[in-house]
Amino acid sequence: MAKKVDYLVQDSDALLKAITNNRAAMAAKGFDDDRLAIFVSAKEALKQKEAAQQAAVKSTQDKTAEQDTLIINIHNAILGVRNAAKSAYGSNTQKLKLFQVGETIPSSVQKLRPMCEYLKGVVAAQTAVLLKNGLSQCDIDEFGSAYMNLIEADAAQENAKKLQKAALLVRDDAADVLREEVTKTRKFAMAFFSKSPEILVEFEPIPKGRRGKGKDDDEAPPPQDGTPPAQ
Repeated sequence: MAKKVDYLVQDSDALLKAITNNRAAMAAKGFDDDRLAIFVSAKEALKQKEAAQQAAVKSTQDKTAEQDTLIINIHNAILGVRNAAKSAYGSNTQKLKLFQVGETIPSSVQKLRPMCEYLKGVVAAQTAVLLKNGLSQCDIDEFGSAYMNLIEADAAQENAKKLQKAALLVRDDAADVLREEVTKTRKFAMAFFSKSPEILVEFEPIPKGRRGKGKDDDEAPPPQDGTPPAQ
């Protein structure tokens, strides 16, 4: 849970306890059941929206991990194709250039897709040669399927990132609503219990304190875009 939301939820829980302790007196002065229901509803809504936002973060992380695994698999598949080409053509630079031997294999989907699209055609045309130089038909089939899976995984990850952003906006809206209700409730208490400091202290915000060195986890960290060496 993000620190700012974590604090707001804890603070509103403590504030609700103060309201409960002084329920009868506050109700007599205008803090009726409807107003209490609005406060409780805002508090529960934020908890629900925060849970949904964290689920969206987890979904993005899972899809990014799936994408990363596919990128590694394709990287290895390309190395296999290149090694088979080297086995077939030795130091024939013209033939090796056909397989893009020596070029860096990208680690980003955006740059990897055009390389895979190109090599898919080369592999199809050179299947007979590759099969005689270390690759199996299964290897060749897996190269094509891994590329298609990467395209699907990339689309799923991009969609998950959009859903995460939408969930964050909804969560922040819910936080604003609860924050407003917390402020209004405290102003009510300050007006009503101004001559009763021993009661008014119950309505004070909880201390924020130190919550460790971790960062808010509203968004998953972006995947590293390391670039493996050319082979």
